[in-house]
Amino acid sequence: MRLQDFPRPTNDNGLGIHFGLDLRQQILDTYVPKMVELKMKWCLVAHQDELQLERAAQTLWSAGIMPVSRWICRIDQSFLDFVRNVTALKSLGIPAYVQIFNEPGDIREWLSGAPNFNQFVQRWIQHADLVADAGGLPGLQVLDATELRAVLQALIAANATSILERMWFCPHPYGANHPPNYPYDARNQQDHPGATIFDDNTSVLSFLELAPVFENELGFIPPFIAGEGGWQFGAREDNRYPAIDDDLHAQFHRAFFDAFATQALPHGGALPDYLFALCPWIFFGPEEDAWYSFTRGTRQKTIDAIKALPAFTRAFSWERAPRQAIAHYVLFGAADAPGARAWLLGARNYLLRFGATFGSDLETARNAARVTIVGDARAVNTDADAELQRAGCQVERIAGDQYAVDAALADRVARGAEFG
Repeated sequence: MRLQDFPRPTNDNGLGIHFGLDLRQQILDTYVPKMVELKMKWCLVAHQDELQLERAAQTLWSAGIMPVSRWICRIDQSFLDFVRNVTALKSLGIPAYVQIFNEPGDIREWLSGAPNFNQFVQRWIQHADLVADAGGLPGLQVLDATELRAVLQALIAANATSILERMWFCPHPYGANHPPNYPYDARNQQDHPGATIFDDNTSVLSFLELAPVFENELGFIPPFIAGEGGWQFGAREDNRYPAIDDDLHAQFHRAFFDAFATQALPHGGALPDYLFALCPWIFFGPEEDAWYSFTRGTRQKTIDAIKALPAFTRAFSWERAPRQAIAHYVLFGAADAPGARAWLLGARNYLLRFGATFGSDLETARNAARVTIVGDARAVNTDADAELQRAGCQVERIAGDQYAVDAALADRVARGAEFG
């Protein structure tokens, strides 16, 4: 299945939540309307059996919310039948997103209390195959890139085509008390210049570390539906940053949900099509970090912040209007910007060689498939990079002093390389 073939809720916006663990009807009747007020479209449902799943899924689906099944079971327990969850959802006419097992490295997920990763891989493939054959969509959940690679290699070795065609991935991108753009934020870059998500993945952007594993092993990336994650109220793991209080809890969750509307992740990168939804932990319950916590009160500022988000429908690349006839636009600074005239003159041979459209109009650049920005931030503000990425453009910037820019463009002419 292609990404666009996977089912999504009507007017999908990518916003979701991990529901509480109490699935009685009166609880559903209380909290599902609150989710509707927050314009949420996805919900991770952690259930004890298929009867709880049916009740919760029916209520959510009727409210326009896509339920995602996570059966609370142990990886090494003797009786396991995930097909029952597929059957329960399909009987209601609901797409059967079924997560199979949870966090195999956590001792709480094993009856024995002793994680056995090889046993997890074997059992996951066994049950994913049954779920796929029953018409369900099997979900994989691991936290580590090495573990993920091992599962994918086992799937390839088993020639598990039916699983590979229907699987989705369930990351758990928790942010600790780091800002939404960590580790790319100014404070961390000051401490660790050049650090990326591959150096420190304690971030809500941690899924970016795992996507290339799929690409490298399988040649494609399946849908990512984050079943947990976000920022836990009171988190204070990193003493360089303040603890997550009400203000930060609201500000950070709003910033990440904003990505689905703006098409740009908090660090400025483009929102990838494969990231279908983020369902932060946890909507209600006795947990101290619940949004509606029975022990520490309501995170009212967060609820108000998310409620204030304008209604929108998330735009995927295959749903956006086709690009205009501009294949490549070379964006210079305005004529009165420092260095702009010199950079334009220095680029004459490059522009003539490739016949690229050029100018200083950002709006025109937004309609190009590829954009080369020439000049530093004095000529073209760095905000332009993120804005063009949000518009779906492939963006690069050639900057430095006049000599460096001229040399870079001359090298492209010599190599016959118009872009990249």
